Amino acid sequence: MNSKTSHWSFFIDTGGTFTDCLAHDPCGNLHRAKVLSRGSLSAQVLKIESDGSILLTGSPNWPDSFPLGFCLQSGKDQSPIYVIGWQHSKARLVLDAQVPDQIVPGSAIELLSGEEAPVLGQRLILSRAGISPDEVTSVMRLATTRCTNALLEGKGNPPVLFLTSGFPDLLDIGDQRRTGLFDLVPQKRPVLHGPVVEVAERMDPKGKPIQVPDLSLVEPLARELLAQGERVAVVSFLHSYINDTHEKFVAQALLDWGFERVVCSAEIRRFQKWLPRCESSVVEAYLSGVLNSYLDAVEKGLGQGSETLVCSSSGGLSRRSDYRAIDSLLSGPAGGVVGASAVARSAGLENFINLDMGGTSSDVSRYSGSFAYQSSHQVGDARVDNVAMRIETVAAGGGSICRVVDGLLKVGPESAGAYPGPACYGFGGPLCLTDINLLLGRLDPSQFSTPVLESASQKCLNQWVEQSGQSSEDLLYGFLSLADDAMANAIRKVSVAEGYDPTDHSMVCFGGAGGQHACGVAERLGMSQILSPADSGLLSAYGLSCASLERVGERSILLPLDDESIREIESQLVAQTLNALPVKDGKLDQKTAFVRLAGQDAPLEVPYSKPTEISRLYRDKFLKVFGYLPTDRALELYSLRVRVVGPSPRLEQESFSVRTASLPPGDGRKIYNRTEVQVGAELMGPCLVADDFGSLWIAKGWRATKGSRGSFMLNREEQKKKKGLGSLGFASRELFTNRFFCLAEEMGAQLERTALSVNVRERLDFSCALLDQDGYLVANAPHVPVHLGALGVCARTLLNFLPKLCPGDIVVSNHPAFGGSHLPDVTVLAPVFAEGKDRPVAYLANRAHHAEIGGKSPGSMPASTNSLAEEGVVISPRLLFAAGKSRMHQIEKLLQRGKYPSRQPAENLADLSAQVASLRLGLDAVQEMIQSYGYREITDQIRAMSKVSSVSCEEFFRKFGDVTKQAEQFLDDGDRLSLQLNIKNGRAKFNFSGTSLVRKDGLNATLAIVTSAVCYCMRLLIARELPLNEGLMEPVDILVPEGCLLNPTFPDKLSDCPGVAGGNVEISQRLVDLILCAFGEVACSQGTMNNITFGNDRFSHYETIGGGAGAKVGQDGTSAVQVHMTNTAITDPEVLEARFPVRLLSFKKRAGSGGAGSWLGGEGIERIYLFEEEVTISMLTQRRTSGPEGIAGGLTGSPGEQFLIRKGGERIILGSIDSIIAQAGDHLILHTPGGGGAGNPELLAR
Repeated sequence: MNSKTSHWSFFIDTGGTFTDCLAHDPCGNLHRAKVLSRGSLSAQVLKIESDGSILLTGSPNWPDSFPLGFCLQSGKDQSPIYVIGWQHSKARLVLDAQVPDQIVPGSAIELLSGEEAPVLGQRLILSRAGISPDEVTSVMRLATTRCTNALLEGKGNPPVLFLTSGFPDLLDIGDQRRTGLFDLVPQKRPVLHGPVVEVAERMDPKGKPIQVPDLSLVEPLARELLAQGERVAVVSFLHSYINDTHEKFVAQALLDWGFERVVCSAEIRRFQKWLPRCESSVVEAYLSGVLNSYLDAVEKGLGQGSETLVCSSSGGLSRRSDYRAIDSLLSGPAGGVVGASAVARSAGLENFINLDMGGTSSDVSRYSGSFAYQSSHQVGDARVDNVAMRIETVAAGGGSICRVVDGLLKVGPESAGAYPGPACYGFGGPLCLTDINLLLGRLDPSQFSTPVLESASQKCLNQWVEQSGQSSEDLLYGFLSLADDAMANAIRKVSVAEGYDPTDHSMVCFGGAGGQHACGVAERLGMSQILSPADSGLLSAYGLSCASLERVGERSILLPLDDESIREIESQLVAQTLNALPVKDGKLDQKTAFVRLAGQDAPLEVPYSKPTEISRLYRDKFLKVFGYLPTDRALELYSLRVRVVGPSPRLEQESFSVRTASLPPGDGRKIYNRTEVQVGAELMGPCLVADDFGSLWIAKGWRATKGSRGSFMLNREEQKKKKGLGSLGFASRELFTNRFFCLAEEMGAQLERTALSVNVRERLDFSCALLDQDGYLVANAPHVPVHLGALGVCARTLLNFLPKLCPGDIVVSNHPAFGGSHLPDVTVLAPVFAEGKDRPVAYLANRAHHAEIGGKSPGSMPASTNSLAEEGVVISPRLLFAAGKSRMHQIEKLLQRGKYPSRQPAENLADLSAQVASLRLGLDAVQEMIQSYGYREITDQIRAMSKVSSVSCEEFFRKFGDVTKQAEQFLDDGDRLSLQLNIKNGRAKFNFSGTSLVRKDGLNATLAIVTSAVCYCMRLLIARELPLNEGLMEPVDILVPEGCLLNPTFPDKLSDCPGVAGGNVEISQRLVDLILCAFGEVACSQGTMNNITFGNDRFSHYETIGGGAGAKVGQDGTSAVQVHMTNTAITDPEVLEARFPVRLLSFKKRAGSGGAGSWLGGEGIERIYLFEEEVTISMLTQRRTSGPEGIAGGLTGSPGEQFLIRKGGERIILGSIDSIIAQAGDHLILHTPGGGGAGNPELLAR
């Protein structure tokens, strides 16, 4: 061979644990290697020959002298020891120092190369071929998790953030939501940026400059930061997506002054919504140094004359000059999707679901005739707006840690990583899924890419057997079942939750561990066909060989749908995108329009061929998703996306004809070498098929045929086709708990996907739940807490009123006398029947906040009312569907009549249709479970879930012995909330006697709200991973005197009924403060939802504003966050200004508003509006006269305040509950309360 003309192609995917390497030599031969992603090799010690000489097990396939200079890692602290000799034929490793004492026969060793894993993999392949890297030229196609790992591990470089003045805390506040509902002190996603500089500049929503940046004000601040060592910056301004001249102006100045890297947000994502655009830009800047250092090291290792192409999260290849850090975050999984697609299509499959299981996690995706994409995704705590494959990741990989917590089995989300790795790696790691598969015979130690020690796995398992009291078999199969179920739930999110049936798809399993779990996952989903590709353990690398050079072009449009305009814009976008493709023979691959109804927020994705088709295709999809079609709404083109690609390799078809006699079924541990099984051979499960890079477990009831390209096609025997959770003897409680929660999440995803209103679809102001056959709450998704605890009370009240429901019935109500909260919250309820049973097995319910349902003021949240009738349309309990037949027309008439009808009845009906669609999805899922496991199993598991919560609550109360606690809270006008709490023998009585009488305004609550608050507080205080269900209420008694503001009576005449608009939002928050004060665990949080509604005859807008959370001993309170009974998102500033006649001048933390203490209370929020036309403002708030109390000597937080400043300068102070008409030019200033402090401020514990 003439080495100087030798050209190789490498395809390398660096994952969390292993780096997979494939290569084509000049003759087209395929070469394989797998190395650890730390840039190292591993082996097992056979014998210590002398002080510096070791014999290794299995003679690792390293050419002579290859690992010279590598550094020995033995899992313990030690001085560096280097390899000075390696003889492959004798498997002898020679070191430059004495073998450490901890290295003994049977132990594992790791040899660090000091170079990046792709370079090590390339050198290993070339060395095996007898070639030196400097003798060849090469093209490396690369996918990497380097930026992903840096993001997860916090190892990026926080940039300086230059923002429009008034918004210094844009990313810190985010959308106000907390990450978990049940943290005593709420937590938020951490920010990735460093110092913030406010820049006095402004654009209007149409891109017209209002204020040009004054560089003389920016320069001193920038130079001071440069002097402190800052070199990376992000510039992100309001409305820069439509006009980025201000961003470019400031960015160029920063470069001139000495910044080395400046990211402009409009260059990252030129789309409306400032928050995700800014956050994506920060992620890019945070990781750009990591990416550049990594690619520099790889390219240096490859040498001159080599070229690197990098895979993006969308599955295409880019040259380095066009590649961004945020393009890499899903590059490895995307390469796997491309590879799986190529193999599946060559096998004749058109619809399939991919299961890619690696070392740290599993990635699932769906291919239904074409790739599924997403415009945004989350990696760790970071959200990124960038086109990527639609991939769902679940923390169930080979390195996922298996353990027992409080008697329950857990798998993940923690991972042992590449080092120390699973116990079987021999480096002291914990019990992991790889160990489970090894001990169950689903992994062949002799054909694994790294040495594994079964004895180490068994030792770890024995420890858990001893600690838990469970048998080895129960633990092994329990952990296995939990992992299978987690992956099945992830697949439901990319299929069922998006309107696709997994049973209509085949499964493609790959990754090192995908084949070990494929049968179990498929059985849970009712899938009957699995494809296991050749080189399945290296499929992501293979996908890189199939990927094309690509460019994705996007453009924000925000114009009425018009064929001619689309044609012109599309032509320009395609030309620009093709021009950016670094090859000449590119072609247009895909066109997608994002279309929405005028005034709607979220568009629908519409793939199309001709612009004239878009309107029809949109209407068809709208009808399919929402179940109806509005005829009076104009269509708006939100954006266009085009994908252009370079040449792609031709696919060779694969056949699966049975040509040889079937091999007999295995005995449970029968092992076949994949390469030795002949094409056309048929295997019967149970048996294991293994090679050096992956394992395929063929379970009992499955038949596998080897195809002409080395793939295995598995088909499930007819009599075995049944969805299920696996063997119910193992971890059945954990499995059903997970499935019930997944059910509630699927219902929520369906509701979000099919709802029309901004409040439901974007602010996510809804909740979904499963209830038992008596109407008690069993499981819910993590939605809005004030809804969740109330749903059980509501369900039981509705069932008392309508006791004999039939299959196909759906009940609807918003009446507070029947378990409702306030009128905008509309509840729908459906019974679940089992075949042959007259009584329902369970009930499904959801509650959604309709932002407009009538009433005396727009937004249906009037500041003051004299009766319930003034708050909106009252829906007394009635059938929305009777035996499956719609009565929606009756609701439509109800919404349109009366003194205060709904201003948006079409939107009400659309959201009601979405609520019904959510229930129907849940009904199908529960009935499938009943068919699989039977009526009794389902009811028993539902009872068991409630019992767990009940026992935990009783244990919590027993810790207090016999005790009486008291607390009081006062509303801003002096009305009292009173609680006497008596705890005795593991039970608690919550006595609210002494609470003030029913109010004449809308600040009354209901028993459902009281129950919800108590239930929420119990879940919060118990501080264990428990479902929020009414099992928590079993050891609880609640006494609320009739006629107090927590238990008003509701006469038949609506005009005589007290108002409740504020009870749900305000009294619920104060009730939580009241209960938590009695226990003394945490200081009071802001104690209000800060409800603001503004509008006129043309529009209305409603939002709730976060504030400060209370501190506890040992932890500061969180600032600017939604607390306790709500967790809804806030509208993005750009959307707010584009849609309504208002400018947002400030949205930031209210400095100094948190209560002082050894641990500070969280700060509230400042929010300033400038109105551009006349509007009516309604304020429904509390905590304006006194601030939230501290604990243990901590001081109170600042009370909130609100005032209107007229255009002429007049300042009008607004009350807690107030309404006022604002004119164009008026400012509304809102300051929300800070949280209470903890501990004496004179004794700082910092």
